[in-house]
Amino acid sequence: MGMFQHPHLTRGIVRTPKGAFVVTRGLVEVPDELGEALGWRPADAEDESPTTGFRSAAPANGASDRGERA
Repeated sequence: MGMFQHPHLTRGIVRTPKGAFVVTRGLVEVPDELGEALGWRPADAEDESPTTGFRSAAPANGASDRGERA
C-alpha cells in the first residue's frame, strides 16, 4: 500500500471497484497498482517538486504591492 495524492479531493471517502478509501489532507493510502491505474501521483513525488514561496500580505514598510512608498 502506498500514499497517493488525490487529484482534487482533500478529505472524504473515494469509492473504487477495489474498495473504499479515506482521503485525508489530499492523501489516500491505496494499493500501488490501484493508485497507478487511476493516474494518481505518488505522495513522495510531491517532495521532489520545487516549492513555491508565499508572499506576505503587506510589505514590512507598510507600502502596498503597487509600488507606493510608505
